[in-house]
Amino acid sequence: MSRFAVTNANTGELEEEFPSVPVEEIPGYIDRGHTAFETWKDTPLIERSAILRRFADLVDANADEMTDIIGREMGKPKQQGLAEVDKVARTARWFADHAHTYLNPTELPAAGSARSYVRHDPLGVLLGIMPWNFPYNQIARFVIPNLVVGNAIIMKQASICPKSSQYFADLLLEAGLPEGVYQNIYLDSSHAEEVLKDPRVKGFSLTGSEGAGASVAGIAAKYLKRSVLELGGNDPLVVLDSTDVPALAKKVVGIRLTNAGQVCTSPKRFIVVDELYDEFLAEATKAVEATKVSTFDDPEVGMGPLSSESARDEIVERIAKAVENGATLHTGGEKLDRPGWFMSPALLTDIDPDSDLGCNELFGPAVMIYRAKDEEDALRLANHSDYGLMSSVWTDDLAKGERFAARINAGMSFVNSHMESGPEYPFGGINRSGYGRENAQWALRAFTNEHLIRIHA
Repeated sequence: MSRFAVTNANTGELEEEFPSVPVEEIPGYIDRGHTAFETWKDTPLIERSAILRRFADLVDANADEMTDIIGREMGKPKQQGLAEVDKVARTARWFADHAHTYLNPTELPAAGSARSYVRHDPLGVLLGIMPWNFPYNQIARFVIPNLVVGNAIIMKQASICPKSSQYFADLLLEAGLPEGVYQNIYLDSSHAEEVLKDPRVKGFSLTGSEGAGASVAGIAAKYLKRSVLELGGNDPLVVLDSTDVPALAKKVVGIRLTNAGQVCTSPKRFIVVDELYDEFLAEATKAVEATKVSTFDDPEVGMGPLSSESARDEIVERIAKAVENGATLHTGGEKLDRPGWFMSPALLTDIDPDSDLGCNELFGPAVMIYRAKDEEDALRLANHSDYGLMSSVWTDDLAKGERFAARINAGMSFVNSHMESGPEYPFGGINRSGYGRENAQWALRAFTNEHLIRIHA
């Protein structure tokens, strides 16, 4: 059974508990969602967009409180929390401003008719299953485009983030969203099928582990429901050349340790060409050791706690196992003797690409550096993965970087940047990293009926 509770990641203390929804109450959520959908789908797009703009204003006005909530729930440092909340507001405004561009009917060649076009109509009630690492933005990336489309949402957030998930729902109501269009539900994970088997629920979006994705996708397939999956990653960050290795090493270590490394798109494999490797390793080690580990509200915090005791302990254990199997631990990787779910950030080398850490996602603060003989060897290592979420290549030669990026097997590739996302461009992966896309027009049409209309005179 899922236990919905706020256990302060900075102190380890239980602060609040919330009862999960009894299975017999689930049909009531679907009833309310479907009833609300029947009206919401016919609400003019201009009115739906206006609600999103008011929501964005409320998010801006409540940013400090929202950030403090997730700082306690899962340990996100204050500045990173504020950046997340700001992205939620930006996402709402972007879809409010641009939805009409992609939701207006698409005209087609007449092809023997008087007129042929495709309507992009909402489907109905959708289920969202979202993780704890970006408690607001993960919800927003799925919910906001689908609300403006005209769908209704039942949202199951991670059990360690019950307060932030309800806060998100409350702000939508305050912005004027009709009751029932968006419902936060403390749903036990084992009861997902009770939602998806109802014919009024048309699909789901899940961001989370491969196991959770496979489980829920299997249920959705059983009932022929549409789905989008954003799962894990073992993302490569490839360094081909640099005129300032110390600055580059410091920057990318900072990216890796953001949110204590608990990011699907975090660069989990640093691949560095041989001629830069030794200097890069030395500078990266300095950057890791200079990172201040502290509570989310410390103004000088470089890395906060992990989200839970079990998450922290798993990372420490897997690092220790990797060292037993031949990896070299240069620094960190240990529990810290203090309240809360803290550990020292780690840096490892000499990792077997076919080992656990080489093949599987490590969702925590570990910089892992691989030596590549040359550019082609770096590409081989980058593509030595069953995942395919995000990747990056770092070089002073932009044309070379673009050519290299195009050869990486991933859903998203960046030159001289990593761990970016925004409402303007698609987000998603391939292979074990899932399927489907969020953001931009891909999000707006993921859960629509592409309804062809042909008119003959």
